[in-house]
Amino acid sequence: MPHRSFFLVVPLLLAAGCARVDPAPEVFPFSIRDVPERALSRVRVLLREELESALVENSTLGERLAVLARPGQIVLLEPEGRLLLGHGSGFRFDPRPGRLLRLDGVAVRGALEAFVNPLRRAVLVNELPLEEYLRGVVPGELGPDAFPEPAALEAQSVAARTYSVASLGRFAVRGFDLYGDERSQVYAATAAEHPLSDRAVNRTRGVVALFDGEPITAFYSSTCGGVTAAYADVFSGEPLDYLPGGVICPDEESPYRRWSVTLQPERIAAGLAEHARVGRLRDLEVLERDFTGRVTAMRFAGEQGSRVLGGLALRRALGLRSHFIESLQLERDGQGWVRRIAVEGRGFGHGVGLCQIGAVAWARRGKTFEEILTAYYPGVSVEPLYGP
Repeated sequence: MPHRSFFLVVPLLLAAGCARVDPAPEVFPFSIRDVPERALSRVRVLLREELESALVENSTLGERLAVLARPGQIVLLEPEGRLLLGHGSGFRFDPRPGRLLRLDGVAVRGALEAFVNPLRRAVLVNELPLEEYLRGVVPGELGPDAFPEPAALEAQSVAARTYSVASLGRFAVRGFDLYGDERSQVYAATAAEHPLSDRAVNRTRGVVALFDGEPITAFYSSTCGGVTAAYADVFSGEPLDYLPGGVICPDEESPYRRWSVTLQPERIAAGLAEHARVGRLRDLEVLERDFTGRVTAMRFAGEQGSRVLGGLALRRALGLRSHFIESLQLERDGQGWVRRIAVEGRGFGHGVGLCQIGAVAWARRGKTFEEILTAYYPGVSVEPLYGP
């Protein structure tokens, strides 16, 4: 039972004493048969990766507490600076009855835990019911004000819920299940909540996408550029039957369906220094494309040698919206070094799985959230994993 094994490694201190892509990480081997139903409906979300200090209000440990990380321990201070508790590996903050915790002024559902994890890093984690977590995720991933279509928001809710369930225990050694940013899903707690996305979460409560009885790793991105990519082509893993790519998508309304950009010298230099490390650029050469036309291998040639990068890596190196590159034009200076790069491309994001703008278009055409999900994840069943 990987999700709860963390508690065997890092006990937390309670008031009375001692008691987790790249925007899309690899598929995690996981079986819902290994996890009790109650554990399936709760998640642990990383809020601070390198905790230094935080202000926690409305907890049963104290009305207003400063949380400080020191080498190997967490320290709590009251407003006057008086030491409340210290010399501990961690603390759990539960809300006072009828109130929500506040973290640096933002209301947070569930409980907070500040602790030194088994990797000796001080972290801050939010443990809360999965359905309440989704209220802080869905509106950030598909904005209800811009895209109020119920079926699209419901499809996004199911995709985010499924991704969450499939991630349980993924980062257990670090003390959490999901990162609170784009490495997993962007989570903004109550600051992001919206009535329309709340309604979509409630209407699909407990519903997930399953393949062979197990939750899928439900990748999604903003705009696929008219056709989705295969998981194996983008992430260099074993093919997944429910992420074969090739789904024709009506995402024409996205401003990123097609785009063009001219990369200036400063941007090129910064991206190359961080991701390619070939020095000044002499040439770019497309080596491979997948069946959708996305670039899956590109050679970067520079003063310090050459290097071949895959789709996501070359996207980062060039600072592009996607690796669905249709054309490249290089402008060189008098010595032959690349000065500017004109790029035309399609899509925004990795393009695997559900296309968010495409889901909106399908919803406007009358498709249900189940029909949307089974189009982008062929072969899945959409059904409740747990009850109300």
